[in-house]
Amino acid sequence: MTETRIAQLLGLMFLCCSCTHSQSQDATNYFPDQDWRLSSAIEEGLNSDRINDFIEDLDKGQLQEPITSFLIVKNGYLVVDEYFDRYKGEEPHTLQSVTKSITSTLIALAIQNGKIESLDQKVLDFFPEYDQIDNLDENKQRMNLRNALMMQTGQAWTGERHLGPLNSFSGDKMKYVLDYKMEGPPGKKWYYNSGIAILLGGLVANATQMTTQDFADQYLFGPLDISSAEWGYSHRGIPHTGGGLYLNSQDMARIGYLYLRNGRWRDQQLLPSWWIEEMLERRIDYVKRLGDVKSGYGYMWWLLPFDKEQKISGDIYMAYGHWGQFIFVIPNHDMVVIFTNDNSASYPEELKPIDLLYRYVIPAIEE
Repeated sequence: MTETRIAQLLGLMFLCCSCTHSQSQDATNYFPDQDWRLSSAIEEGLNSDRINDFIEDLDKGQLQEPITSFLIVKNGYLVVDEYFDRYKGEEPHTLQSVTKSITSTLIALAIQNGKIESLDQKVLDFFPEYDQIDNLDENKQRMNLRNALMMQTGQAWTGERHLGPLNSFSGDKMKYVLDYKMEGPPGKKWYYNSGIAILLGGLVANATQMTTQDFADQYLFGPLDISSAEWGYSHRGIPHTGGGLYLNSQDMARIGYLYLRNGRWRDQQLLPSWWIEEMLERRIDYVKRLGDVKSGYGYMWWLLPFDKEQKISGDIYMAYGHWGQFIFVIPNHDMVVIFTNDNSASYPEELKPIDLLYRYVIPAIEE
């Protein structure tokens, strides 16, 4: 019996005992404590036959061979909680660049708690410890936090081939990124830029006068009851905020659930009320084709159309990491979907969960 079917049975028992249907409750007022509440796919409006057939094919390696986990939270209930190969779901899992979406969340938390005034603040102003910045010009002086979060810095970081030299650099990585030459004015061109995400780790520390890890623990992981967080480090005790975070899959779902609930957690508005609204303005409507889906970008979260033909309004927020780590937030149907993969995934396999979402998960939603 798969773990999903066990979860379904437990969910049905819970529902029978409580004599209430989950959808008759106000799901928006539910937030998990140490554990998620359980239900079945069918009770939460999913086609259980389709979901179970999908899981069986995943388990056989017919659809996504390096997969390690697949989870669905729907209406505040954990309805799918499946693990594959040697991964059992308890230990922290590499997030790779899903870390970037959590790093941007730390910026939002710093604004909400008065540590950062606004996204209009200049990036250089957060680093007074550097008397000399190389390649300093008017464009670099104009670069603000919004430019950094949108990956429109104006730097000549024109692709991830620039990341290798940064990773191997033994000196001050914060200054390495600040010194990087400029290509043009900020706010114009989009280039995927892991360097700027790494720089934000030092920026959070300087802005909050706390270690980045302590700030994340106090303002994000603590309120969300996330206990699995582990960091890889960049240098000087600064976490690798471009790709160094590890969380287990259920804790990844908590990050997605925070965004599903518009930045609220229990009785606290953790993120500014305007944060997700601005993310969804699609300031950058199209940045890259991921498989056969056109993606937009906002504040280090990717934006996908609910359907590929864009006939149905509403976006899916996506946190996406190397080897195929994904948090999908689907507001249209009160869902968070998690996929993780091991480090053997090729680039086509890395992108495959996007295709699986559209081919198997979304069609299982019953109106």
